[in-house]
Amino acid sequence: MLKESIFAAVLFSLPLATHAEITSETFCFSSGDAKPINFEMHTYYDSANKFSSGFVRYQNSKQPIPLVLANSAEETLSENAPDQETTTWTEIYNGRATGEYEMIAQGTKVSSLVYTNKKTQKTAFVLNTRAIADGNCKW
Repeated sequence: MLKESIFAAVLFSLPLATHAEITSETFCFSSGDAKPINFEMHTYYDSANKFSSGFVRYQNSKQPIPLVLANSAEETLSENAPDQETTTWTEIYNGRATGEYEMIAQGTKVSSLVYTNKKTQKTAFVLNTRAIADGNCKW
């Protein structure tokens, strides 16, 4: 009887799980330095629950760094163009907020990304479209 109840609960929850609309995006960024800093950013958005999350992984690191969406704002620059969206992601490392990533995009075009470390300085990055392959960044 217990097995049948568990099976029924799983069976009834399947339509709910398949109805969720989760979108994901992957971006590859590089700094413009002589020795560039490279990282990949993965973002996820669940429209049914209005929940966003993500992570970054630097080129020589195996450990991803979680991101929490801190702010998202849209601005209409022209009626004939997609809205400009500014998203700010808070970096969480060892349980503490250690930095922020602010990305400005219009449609599929990312115009800027600035990382601000809580202890040091700001670093500007550019989208590296040549690095993306199969949903990941290849450096």
